[in-house]
Amino acid sequence: MAWDGRNRYINLMPRSLRWHSLWHTYRYYLYGMSIVYGIVGLIAIGYCLSNYEQYKTEKAELLTLLENPQYQSIEKQYEDIASVKNKILKNSSGKNKKPIFQNTIVLYVLDIAMEQGISLQHLNIKDEHISVDGIGHSDEACRKFIASLQQRLIGMDCHGTVKADQGIYTFHMEGSKGEHNTSSREDSNDHTSVGHHH
Repeated sequence: MAWDGRNRYINLMPRSLRWHSLWHTYRYYLYGMSIVYGIVGLIAIGYCLSNYEQYKTEKAELLTLLENPQYQSIEKQYEDIASVKNKILKNSSGKNKKPIFQNTIVLYVLDIAMEQGISLQHLNIKDEHISVDGIGHSDEACRKFIASLQQRLIGMDCHGTVKADQGIYTFHMEGSKGEHNTSSREDSNDHTSVGHHH
């Protein structure tokens, strides 16, 4: 091979030695990067294991809750209430519009009861008069339900009482349509009654 003398520096080091030289020069940097990646990998593995353990714990708690008789009883009550609501909506969507006022009140009562955790024992609507009996988890919850219902039932005068017996809070509420609104509603003798028992 001819050489004209212009290339003064020729690297005659074998390729394997060049790689070895690079490794020797940057070995501490590479060691550090390996350690960093190793730590990150361990943290990621630990995070995954922790999440999996949390998932198993939450799953076990959910299964325990689903098997709880009290939870099953509450779920059954809500299913019954939802079934009543669906029947009312189905009846209201047909040609029979006469009991729509009573149906609207029933939906109001059921919605508020489900929202506030009230267990309804009796609901009666007749001749624009309503009476409700139920159970709440506290005196305040019962009074809140009565107040919420009074606020929702515009044009009706409602009043109620709350009783406590051995930690069980029951209430009775009655309401009637105000005289000044009598002519604006259609009079009806229809009777709507819903009962739920423990």
